[in-house]
Amino acid sequence: MPQSQGGNFRIGDIDIVISAPSATTVRFTNPLYQPFLSRCADPAPNDRMSVRLIGDGWPAMQGWKKVFDTGDSWKLYRDGTSNRLRLDRPGSDEPLWIAQFDRDVKQVDLYCRFGPLDVHGCRTIDLPLTYPLDQLLMMGYFAQRRGILVHGAGMVDQDRAYLFAGVSGAGKSTLSELMVNANAGRMLSDERVIVREVNGMIMAFGTPWAGTAGVAADGNAPLAGVFFLKHGKTNRIEKLDTAAAADRLLPVTSIPWYDPDTTASIIAFAKDLATIVPAYEMSFTPDKSAVDSFRNFM
Repeated sequence: MPQSQGGNFRIGDIDIVISAPSATTVRFTNPLYQPFLSRCADPAPNDRMSVRLIGDGWPAMQGWKKVFDTGDSWKLYRDGTSNRLRLDRPGSDEPLWIAQFDRDVKQVDLYCRFGPLDVHGCRTIDLPLTYPLDQLLMMGYFAQRRGILVHGAGMVDQDRAYLFAGVSGAGKSTLSELMVNANAGRMLSDERVIVREVNGMIMAFGTPWAGTAGVAADGNAPLAGVFFLKHGKTNRIEKLDTAAAADRLLPVTSIPWYDPDTTASIIAFAKDLATIVPAYEMSFTPDKSAVDSFRNFM
């Protein structure tokens, strides 16, 4: 019998290890994930999320309480300490996938449909561990390990990372394109960046969750500054105090408000981050002068 062909990928320096039944090939179809594919055969037990693909039918939902419903996308159910995320197939009562995990998110059972058997008795599955599932799992995983997912563009210059944070429309992708065109540094993302503490140091990591500029790079560096973006008629960068930085950081942090314990962990780390890393408000115009202004400031 042919062996399974799973696969690993790494986000935020955490290995996501995929296992599948024998004679099953796991296929990564989204090109943005290619830089994050990992060949690590034996990641450290404390730095991994194990995902087991199960294609033998859907688990029974009796006794599971619905605790959150987006209305047009995924739903969250809970039974004791176990959670289930469910995404329904459009126009059907059958799900596309159901993911079951405990609060530490170290082991995930992912129920999904596999492809039909081929002439060799093998089958292929397009890995459903992409947006929104991977973000939801990683958000919970890092919340327990002093980390957060921030709506922001990330850049590395001279081995230091800078985070340009903002809500939708604040200019993350615009500034990213300006930085790329000016060869100002190595961009990590134009939409979402992981910030976490590693060995006592605050680090920023690229993610595969790109914005309109399509920037998704596997890389990391110590975080040297957080810049909260604001469209302006002139280019201006102003230092923020700790309280103002914390107030600005929470609205651009992915927070599961439906989960009080996880929310508390994320807020606590975000407040610590505001005291450790310098923060600024950055007003900018959508042209090369914004890059020059940043370079002059730094």
